[in-house]
Amino acid sequence: MSDDFPLHEFEQTREFSRPDSRDTFFEIARIDGLSEAETPTVPHRHTYYEIFWITGGSGTHYIDFESYPFQPNTLFFITPGQIHFPIIKESLSGYVLLFTDDFLSLNRLDHNFLRGFDFFHRVDHPPALHLPPEQSIHFDNFCRDLLAEYQSENFGKLVVLQSLLQQFLIQAQRLYHAKVTSARVSAGDALVQQFIRLIDIHYLEKQSVQEYASLLAVTAGHLSDTTRKVLGVPPSQLIHQRLTVEAKRLLLHSDQSVVEIGQRVGFADPSYFTRFFKRETRQSPTVFRTSFRKKYQISRNS
Repeated sequence: MSDDFPLHEFEQTREFSRPDSRDTFFEIARIDGLSEAETPTVPHRHTYYEIFWITGGSGTHYIDFESYPFQPNTLFFITPGQIHFPIIKESLSGYVLLFTDDFLSLNRLDHNFLRGFDFFHRVDHPPALHLPPEQSIHFDNFCRDLLAEYQSENFGKLVVLQSLLQQFLIQAQRLYHAKVTSARVSAGDALVQQFIRLIDIHYLEKQSVQEYASLLAVTAGHLSDTTRKVLGVPPSQLIHQRLTVEAKRLLLHSDQSVVEIGQRVGFADPSYFTRFFKRETRQSPTVFRTSFRKKYQISRNS
C-alpha cells in the first residue's frame, strides 16, 4: 500500500473525449460494455462528483465499505472523497457523469448548491437509487440530451449543460426524497440537514455537540431534541459516524499506524481511539484493517 489511497483529480482522471472538458469541469460518457479489466483495480477516491446511470449489466459497487448491486435502472452518486470501486460480473452499460463544484457554481450565487441534495455529503444516506422503468425514462432522456449537447459546438453550450445537469439532479432528488428520506421529514429537518453538512466540513476539528450548536445558533439541547425527533438518534452519533467512516478509509487505504490514524481523526490518546472504534464497529482498528483488506482482495480475485 502507498502512503494514502489513490486520489483522482478531474484534470488527470482520463483521456477526455473533448479537449475543453478540463476547462468546463464537466464530462459525460456512454458506458458500453464496460468490463472488469477496464475499471480501477484498487479502491480509490476523487476530488470531483461522479454519477453512474446504469442501464444494463451486473456486479457490485463498493462505496465507503457498503456494497450496492449493479443492476439496470440504478443511479450511483459518488461524493468527492468517498472511497469506491466496482466489481463487474456482466459488462455494464449506461452513462457516467463527472463534474466539479465549479461547474455548477460559476454562475450561481448559492455556492452550496450541491450540498442540498440528500445523496451527496450524507454518510447517513445510501448513495444509490434503484428506479422502476416508468421513472427511468427521465434519466435516459437527460443523459441522451446531455451527451448530445456535450458533443456539440452549439452557442450557449455551457449554460445548457449546466441547466440540464441541474434538472437531472433535481429530478433525482425528488425521487430519492420520496423513496429514501420522506419518512424523516419534519419541521426540524432543515436544521438537521444543515447540522449534517457542517459535520462533513468540520468533523476533524469540531467533535462536540455544543460546537455545532454554536455554528447553528441554537442551544445544544435544542439540537439534541431535534436530531432525536427527526432521525431517532442523538447528534453525537452522527459526529461519531462521520469520524468512523474517515478512520475506516484511512485504515483500509493507508499504511499509517493505528496511533497515527487516531491522531489524524482527533484522538490524542491511542487507547481511547481503539475503544471508540471498537464501540462503533465491534472490531479493533487492527482487526478491521486486516479483515477488510483480505475481503477486498478476495472479492477482486473471485
